[in-house]
Amino acid sequence: MEGKHFEKIVSWRFRLVFGLFLLLAVIILTRIFYISVIKHDDYSAIADRQHRLREVLPARRGSIFFQDRFGNEKIAAFSSDTYDLSVSPKSIKDPLDVAHKLAVLFNKIPADYLPKLQKPDDPFEIVEKNVSVEMADAIDEAKIPTLSFLPSTQRIYPGRRLGASVLGFIGYKDNDVTGLYGIEKKFQKEMTGTSGLFEGDKDASGFWVALGQRNVQNAVNGSDLVLTVDYNIQERLAAELSKVKEKWGADSGLAVVIEPKTGKILALATDPDFDPNEYFKEKNYQVFKNPAVESTYELGSVMKPVTMAAGIDTGVLNPDTKYEDSGKVKIGSYTIQNFDQQAHGVNTMTQVLEKSLNTGAVFAGRLVGKENFKKYISGFGFGSLLGTDLPGEVPGNISNLNFNRDIDYATASFGQGIAATPLQMASAMGAIANNGKLMRPYIVEKIRNPDGEEAVTTPEVIRQAIRPETSETLSKMLVSVVRNGFEGHAIIKGYFIAAKTGTAQISSNDRKGYTGEFIHTFIGYAPAFNPRFLIYVQLNKPRGNIFAANTLTTTFHTLTEYLLNYFEVPPDEPLK
Repeated sequence: MEGKHFEKIVSWRFRLVFGLFLLLAVIILTRIFYISVIKHDDYSAIADRQHRLREVLPARRGSIFFQDRFGNEKIAAFSSDTYDLSVSPKSIKDPLDVAHKLAVLFNKIPADYLPKLQKPDDPFEIVEKNVSVEMADAIDEAKIPTLSFLPSTQRIYPGRRLGASVLGFIGYKDNDVTGLYGIEKKFQKEMTGTSGLFEGDKDASGFWVALGQRNVQNAVNGSDLVLTVDYNIQERLAAELSKVKEKWGADSGLAVVIEPKTGKILALATDPDFDPNEYFKEKNYQVFKNPAVESTYELGSVMKPVTMAAGIDTGVLNPDTKYEDSGKVKIGSYTIQNFDQQAHGVNTMTQVLEKSLNTGAVFAGRLVGKENFKKYISGFGFGSLLGTDLPGEVPGNISNLNFNRDIDYATASFGQGIAATPLQMASAMGAIANNGKLMRPYIVEKIRNPDGEEAVTTPEVIRQAIRPETSETLSKMLVSVVRNGFEGHAIIKGYFIAAKTGTAQISSNDRKGYTGEFIHTFIGYAPAFNPRFLIYVQLNKPRGNIFAANTLTTTFHTLTEYLLNYFEVPPDEPLK
């Protein structure tokens, strides 16, 4: 009995052990199946990563160029190879010694580095960014413990503040480097390019095996941009704007030079401006905006030529049409007066522009009629986007004209109650200069890909705002403004110059009435009957003088004289 009992125990234990081995075998086989079949791709990738080297090959961002009148290019923005310097604080034995060495190299003090170096558990800290290749060689000779060089790039704007409101700058957004303002933002896609990829075998130490398999997808660098901006004109425009803004203590100012026949923006300056190399130092982010397209203003009497153009084009008036100025116009409970609050008697429409009479503009607007007036205002580009390639463009605001109120149409005739961007105003006057053709303003002339192929911007007519005959008539009237106004200070002997000023009241924040502050504007083109350029200058809240004719005439004269000489424009009027 005992023998049989023993055999049963042995048999039971054998079966138990066998079962356990069988279960273990099933588990192992299941695991093998899971790893080799179900998770094959995942583990294969892990193994591949252990034996394969992968590196992203960054694309170089395209450069931006200004040019001169001969087409010679001058670099405005480019990317330079640099390094970021990193250390491993936990492996540094003497943080103070390392801090002293870094301080000597970068002309700083040790205290600038010690907070990062004195972290005993920190494996990685970046201590300097955008170190040049030349500087990196000097640092390497210093033999600083645990120091590493991380390849990087730095965006450089060699002109510093020159054209900053046009160029914008790049920075980080969602951990990616991207254009944040200006052309850098608008043409982000074109300038970025496409990153490449390098794959190859690596040894146990992590180094590339030259004889192993490899796959290289080359990076495609970004395209370059060649702007219409002439750097010589840009420098002079910025200098004159800064000078006149400082002279009259204005809060801000801007100036634009365009080519009326094509819509090219030859220069665009703002003040205050900024240095895109050090944009992070600016406390007022509003300075990054380009007010020429991103801000709107009630611009005052520079709108009167548009009102006259509507009247002449519809045939309801001509330059010699007369009206009697009593000094004021009553519309309901409102009273509109001239800038000097004086009556000027009988005047022609040309004299209305020469003397900048508000009552004369109201007279002309009434002859045109509300429906036609609104049609022409819209036809000149006000209240809609021009489609410029500068980012952030806003359409302006002529919504007051939708309410069909007499007072709104009356004030709009001399540029109050409707708002426009400076570029809209410059383009509208450009249409008067350009046989009535409203051109799309643009600032990128060429997009050049890495292979050297160029996509060249073609000038584009938005619409025919007025007839060519009307354009010529308006130009003659505006020449008369220069000859008989501004105390003769806008005249340049030998040239027909067309121009108009505007002194506009600034509306209050609650949009109920106006403050005692003003916007001064001077806009003109030359030669008047074959225009090579148009100049627009604006001061916001100047002090010490109420009228734009007194604050901006000298600046306009100086810029006009400079541009006539720069472009070598021959006189178009025989010298007497």
